[in-house]
Amino acid sequence: MSFPTAFNIVRLFVKHPSYTQNLIKNKIKLYQRFQWIDQNINQQKSPLLPLVYRVSLTLKCNLRCKACMEWGDVGWCKDEPREKVSNELEWDVLKKTIEDVAYYHPSFIFSGGEPLLYSHFNELAELLKSKKCFATICTNGLLLDKFIKTASDNPYLTFLVSLDGFKKENDFLRGKGVFDRVINNIKLLKSLKRPPYIGIQFTIRPENVETMHPFCEEMVKLNVDWILLNPFWFINPEQAKGYEAIMASSFNVIPKTHLGYLVPYSLNKEEFVKQFQKIRRQSWPIQISCYLKKPEDIYTYIEKPEALLYSKLCYKQWLRMDITSSGDVTPCSQFPDLTLGNLKEKSVSQIWEGGSYGSFRKLIQEKMLPICSKCNEYYLYDKRKNL
Repeated sequence: MSFPTAFNIVRLFVKHPSYTQNLIKNKIKLYQRFQWIDQNINQQKSPLLPLVYRVSLTLKCNLRCKACMEWGDVGWCKDEPREKVSNELEWDVLKKTIEDVAYYHPSFIFSGGEPLLYSHFNELAELLKSKKCFATICTNGLLLDKFIKTASDNPYLTFLVSLDGFKKENDFLRGKGVFDRVINNIKLLKSLKRPPYIGIQFTIRPENVETMHPFCEEMVKLNVDWILLNPFWFINPEQAKGYEAIMASSFNVIPKTHLGYLVPYSLNKEEFVKQFQKIRRQSWPIQISCYLKKPEDIYTYIEKPEALLYSKLCYKQWLRMDITSSGDVTPCSQFPDLTLGNLKEKSVSQIWEGGSYGSFRKLIQEKMLPICSKCNEYYLYDKRKNL
């Protein structure tokens, strides 16, 4: 897609100097970690501590987006006990976890549900600032106006806001009136003397594929800092059955979160290629990313859902720890069926270096799970993408 040029990097540094410096440092750390993985993956060495922590602060959400794997039309949260989906990660557990690892300045990703519903969000923001740890907040954007002061004096907070097209498409998928409210909130943040770094996540659906290029143009006018064009994640019945069989035989687990992805994806592939190519041909003042490397990859992605397009390994399992709102550590935030330990009982290092995680890493080294080809973490931490 649109890769950052020297001009874009300078432009980004002028707008967000602290963020840009951290971005460069993280690229170096990531390069070194990939080297370490390749050299040591078969040596039975304890993995180095995570470079990134993704934390689901709560499953609660103030929207019911049609395509959401948690609360959407087939979302798995709807059948869970009320007490489970209405809880949030205990502040003492989160605070201790951050304080324990902050000495080496890892990055954090906070998600949900809707992370801005977390009752300790302001305290979390202050803790990150005091420890000089950067965090990305994955949000639907409806509550951004409630945290203007929090965002105005904290360079360690960045926001990835979900919008799925213009008003017509977005509000069909996310709810009436959502587009206007989110756009107004982004404008509020961008009007600050020191506005935070704001990215836009656009999930590509049949309803919005024709708007990809004009949407990017509109977001650039809004002065956002990054656009992520995200293919919709889906699995087919064969993948579901294969995943269920492996979870049962290898871990004695009956999975259910994958059912939130068990939907058809009848995208107009030719229109996707057209829009993708149009975006690639244009020069942009910001970075525009897509997990698919070439426009034509969409054909394999949709027609062969089980195909691993790029790497044959999920490098994330040596790079990032995923934590649920109950304190469980799971190998994948997208499919949090398997628990490898709980931070109420064990430390980060005890779980990360423990036997349960080791067994999971060994399993995926031999063969990736049937659902892995439709997980954005597999694409996000693809080695060739990041080097």
